[in-house]
Amino acid sequence: MAWRIHISNQALQHLDILPGKAPVLAVWLRRSLVRFYDIETGTFLEERRIAPPASNNRQAPAWQQFIARLGGPDSQTFLPYVALNGIDIYLSDDGKLRLYQVGDAELYLEMEGSEQRLETDPVRRFVALDLDRALGMVAALDDAGKLHLFQQNVRLGVFDMQLNITPELRPAVAIARGGGSIYVTDGQRLLLTDSSGDIQQSLELHYEVGRLACSPVGGMLAISDTSAGVIRLYRGEDLQLTHQKFAVDLVATATQVQLLAELPPIGATVSALAAYARGTIAFALSGVVCVSEVNYMDALPQPRPLL
Repeated sequence: MAWRIHISNQALQHLDILPGKAPVLAVWLRRSLVRFYDIETGTFLEERRIAPPASNNRQAPAWQQFIARLGGPDSQTFLPYVALNGIDIYLSDDGKLRLYQVGDAELYLEMEGSEQRLETDPVRRFVALDLDRALGMVAALDDAGKLHLFQQNVRLGVFDMQLNITPELRPAVAIARGGGSIYVTDGQRLLLTDSSGDIQQSLELHYEVGRLACSPVGGMLAISDTSAGVIRLYRGEDLQLTHQKFAVDLVATATQVQLLAELPPIGATVSALAAYARGTIAFALSGVVCVSEVNYMDALPQPRPLL
């Protein structure tokens, strides 16, 4: 399976993969417009405009009606992330648990109709967040390099990851389902930690991170760089680099879904990245979306113990 489709003349900033019997790729053209495609074939399924309610009262009926519209085409699995003006929303698979980042440093968790502010240490800004869509673990990285962990609304602790957060680099956090593996980067150093805040693996990267995504159970970590346009795959358990390929080469070898389409411009870098099971990745290169697999990438020699 490898296909590509030219969607926009502008760079696409976000992709999501919705799990299910028929997994769906959500392509965000802008904050208020998302398109859904069958991830196996690239078949267009639906386009939806995401119009936020006029009121910010999250207990009002209008807000609940807005949340109900965030389900995927099957209405069973919800979009993982929705960005509004001044508020970011992270949703569980069934949409019943929701994490809100309001402004720079306020976090709220809503479940079973009740909303509670998460008690964090004083911070200026959270620079990266993620929500475990299965069990509700929350990981929030602040601008001092500290990781705030919660199991739903229960605070697990604040852990200094010794990361260097700077405006020039792109920090990111990704949680595997169940919360057993948490991946954190400041843009040049990559960490694997757990729910206790213990660093299991640490890796200094020779490039600057552009986008980062992990497969649902954390078996694979996909990272793009900011300059060369390379996508690299790592084993989630030990951060061992296993495969890599120039994104433009993956696009060139993928089946073109449309009769007429343009290739990405020379020098374009990956602007959005998502990872799924069985070595599947989805990425955006300028306005082109490509879904590919590990089999289309170059395998790297793996270290073996000396006999």
